[in-house]
Amino acid sequence: MKKEKKAATMTDGSQIYYEKSGQGFPLFLLHGNGGSGKYFSKQVPELEKNFQVFLVDSRGHGQSTNNAPTLSFRLMAEDIQTIMLLEKIREADFLGFSDGANLAMTFASQYPDSVHRLILNAGNTTTNGVRLFFQLASYIQYFVVSCLSLFSLKMKRIATSLKLVLRDTGVTESELTAISCPTLILVGKHDIIKLKHSMYLAKTIPNASFVLVSGQGHGFARKNPERFNLEILKFLNETER
Repeated sequence: MKKEKKAATMTDGSQIYYEKSGQGFPLFLLHGNGGSGKYFSKQVPELEKNFQVFLVDSRGHGQSTNNAPTLSFRLMAEDIQTIMLLEKIREADFLGFSDGANLAMTFASQYPDSVHRLILNAGNTTTNGVRLFFQLASYIQYFVVSCLSLFSLKMKRIATSLKLVLRDTGVTESELTAISCPTLILVGKHDIIKLKHSMYLAKTIPNASFVLVSGQGHGFARKNPERFNLEILKFLNETER
């Protein structure tokens, strides 16, 4: 299906790249840390059959730039809202993976009237929601990349985005309880996010359902796209307007 390749200019001059395809109710796909919209390459062909899909490269990722000195989920949420305003979209669905799920939660807490439904795959609001081994691995990775960033602009960009995984998102429990839209918490049993944290999100967000899939880890959408697509389409069909 034909894709429109676009770029939205933010107030600080940053360019946010996104692709638009399909027809129907708008659905934004938000990727994880260090990735790009390409992560959802195995989801788009199915989703664009019934939705107008917006595949976004988050600020400082993929083909999007970042002119701000730092990076935060609230800043990236503003970027999404700007795209919605430019596209004249009042309300949309959101599918977020990992940091993309964190961005979706942040967006829902800031712009509740702009969100119709949420699908959160492997999101976490606190660093303690991540298994200890992967927390330590992130710190080591950040240390190495920070050293290399002294000699490379590419490494500096990566270091800026890696900071996001080293601190809490800022979405509080009270903000989670205020998310009223239908929400799906979708995780693999072997995800790097602690199971109890995923269950906490499902229990705290009032209108949330929880799906745990055995045999799957953090790359669920890529490694088993058939099952992943089945779960998200089932949720979207069951909660149809």
